[in-house]
Amino acid sequence: MKVSLNAYNICRTSLAIGTLLTLISNSNYTLFGNNPPEVSFTYYNASLFFILGNTILAKFFAIMVLLFVISGFYPKFSGILHWYVTYSFLISCDVFDGGDQIASNLTLLLLPLTVLDKSQNHWNSNGITFNSNYFLKLIQKIFYNLILVQICVIYLHAFVGKLAIEEWSNGTAAYYWLTHKYFGIAEPFRNFAQHFLANEYITTIITWGTILLEFILASFIFVSQNDKRRIVLFIVATIFHFNILIFHGLASFFFMMLAASSIYLIPLNKNYNLNFTLWQKISKTF
Repeated sequence: MKVSLNAYNICRTSLAIGTLLTLISNSNYTLFGNNPPEVSFTYYNASLFFILGNTILAKFFAIMVLLFVISGFYPKFSGILHWYVTYSFLISCDVFDGGDQIASNLTLLLLPLTVLDKSQNHWNSNGITFNSNYFLKLIQKIFYNLILVQICVIYLHAFVGKLAIEEWSNGTAAYYWLTHKYFGIAEPFRNFAQHFLANEYITTIITWGTILLEFILASFIFVSQNDKRRIVLFIVATIFHFNILIFHGLASFFFMMLAASSIYLIPLNKNYNLNFTLWQKISKTF
């Protein structure tokens, strides 16, 4: 069976894995406290964790939905459920981070693409395909471009925000972040990191290299979909975000940014075909 890897299924799957990792690796108390918080915001009443009234049951349901998304089956249904889970988690969790906000935003913007997706499984599809109906196609293209703008803004905000901070401007920020007691490299490797980063040239290259990469990533919204440099930059961005996972331990954030960079940088018509006989048998069952 032909299984295609493309921007669409890599993005959806990575978003689901990111949230799934957060749910299965943390206790209900860590994520939500003893009970769903009593708040006055009306939008909270629509949360999965509020409606079910039981965080254990709601968490189990959310995990099942995320596994459904990862399986790739019926994007037109799983897309809606996926957004609802990420939205519910964002407004209900006590310890959400920027990655959870990205997941909620992207799953919302993906809705016109997933709801109108006629494929049985996103692993069998050729990625994002626009509807033949003019108005539906227009809506899909608008939301697809909103996704690109959203991701561009993420990188642009990261770039601009660093310019106003002295440590980033003078090239020393990498030293402080990587050797930080709580957010830096793990304790067994910290002494080595301090010795390695004591070289001002290395620290400056890492610091300013980060700023430059974020600027380049933001600027690629203007680069043609057919430009081969997109794939090269996607690989560079993946390595960059993976290093954040290794050095800072932000596993779920890595998958959120992998999702963002994949749909932002991988061309729409680019597919990498794989063959899985077992997956073919499973697909035929459905």
